[in-house]
Amino acid sequence: MKSMRVAVVGGGIGGLTAAGLLAKEGHDVTLFEGGPTLGGKAQSVRVDGLRLDTGPTLLTLPDVVKGLFERLGAAELLPPITELEPQCTYRFADGSGFVAYKDLERTAESAGALQSSERRGVHGFYAEAEAIWRAAGEPYLEAPFEGMAGFMARVAKRGVVAMARGMKLATLDELARAHFQTSHLQQFVGRFATYAGASPYEASAAYALIPHIERAYGVHHVRGGIGALVDALGDAVKRQGVKVHLNARAHYTRDARGYRVGPRDGEERFDSVVVNADPLDSLGRGREPLSLSGFVLLLEVNGRSILPHHSVLFGRDYPREFKELFGGQLAEDPTVYVCNPSATDPTVAPPGKTGLFVMVNAPALPREPGASERAAAAWESQAERVKSQMFDKLLAYDPELRGRMRVMGQRTPVDLAALGAPGGSIYGFLPHGKFGPFRRPRIRGGTPGLFFAGGGTHPGGGVPLVMLSGRFAAEMASKHLRRSA
Repeated sequence: MKSMRVAVVGGGIGGLTAAGLLAKEGHDVTLFEGGPTLGGKAQSVRVDGLRLDTGPTLLTLPDVVKGLFERLGAAELLPPITELEPQCTYRFADGSGFVAYKDLERTAESAGALQSSERRGVHGFYAEAEAIWRAAGEPYLEAPFEGMAGFMARVAKRGVVAMARGMKLATLDELARAHFQTSHLQQFVGRFATYAGASPYEASAAYALIPHIERAYGVHHVRGGIGALVDALGDAVKRQGVKVHLNARAHYTRDARGYRVGPRDGEERFDSVVVNADPLDSLGRGREPLSLSGFVLLLEVNGRSILPHHSVLFGRDYPREFKELFGGQLAEDPTVYVCNPSATDPTVAPPGKTGLFVMVNAPALPREPGASERAAAAWESQAERVKSQMFDKLLAYDPELRGRMRVMGQRTPVDLAALGAPGGSIYGFLPHGKFGPFRRPRIRGGTPGLFFAGGGTHPGGGVPLVMLSGRFAAEMASKHLRRSA
């Protein structure tokens, strides 16, 4: 096939994936990244020997990641990947706890300690979650979503029962209530809506496929963190001959001869463009409601902490928490997520130190003119209140942390907005409603040869799904280039 020129705008994981695969096919690929480093929202920081991710902190579907590195001829660059067991520890406002394992019987045993009937609920819930995955999840991820007709054709291959099951799906919270009697396990299920920045009271029960994926395929840690994975992917892409320009904020325009892409004073001619950025504005959908943002603290702890790798510390009133968040307010009693990567990976912290990633959900920023300046000023005061809440939850969870923690960094929705996330939203599009996932922006752009990749487009957020978006974008761009040659 004739080599053609492709521009990739944005060096997040989706853009890197598309760039590497298109270069592997022999195309002349140039990647423009507006910031000083690759990775997009998947960044990491190094301070005094500690390394902490500031974006995603876990990995699912590791075969997607391994498969990409193999396709790029760079399997030896991929850092070691460790499966976690247990997967996550949950603590509730009444002091009780629950632990999720890949081993379903151990998960059921932990749930049964809360209430004996919940043991049966675990089995019923995960059976239904697997059925949802088979009926809808697999066909949703196996090809680019270009409309309901193609998707339903893929679903139909799984039989009439699968189609009927999909049409009956309620909200994720309703599914949780159908299987669990305690608010504790209902909160556990509801948490998975936040993987898409959504509310469990508004998001489809289809998101139950996420806990199924974690149980069936495991929760994993990349040695060195997701930041190390980005570094390796960047090296793999450069090995394919991709020309990478950092600190190069590129624009793209189309004319009769193709696309002109690059900084304002240095545009070049390209045959196709992959844009690794949220597509809502480009598609004229910039007024749609956005998914949640987040507030992250990066903490240094003197000594080795006994905290597990992943913990979730729930607030008292989950419905109120989401009502506040989607009403534009910070939660009065927020759920706190804690990641302690050194529990698994000694390379991320020097002896006698621990690094903690601590996060709460936050509403996306308003997007009207002048809102960003007001939001930045508001976060100056709001951040202190949220920090206090996070420290209180941490100390209630592990009193041994008192006097041993210091803040080494933070990331607010304002910081995420500065990275290009609309309103600081982590996932952009808000997939509320039964058919919410199918309204997610598609990979194919509005003009021939334009494609999107990243967490804001199909199939969604999270490292493996973003890699899938990049792979789909590369495949669609390749088909376009073959027709254009």
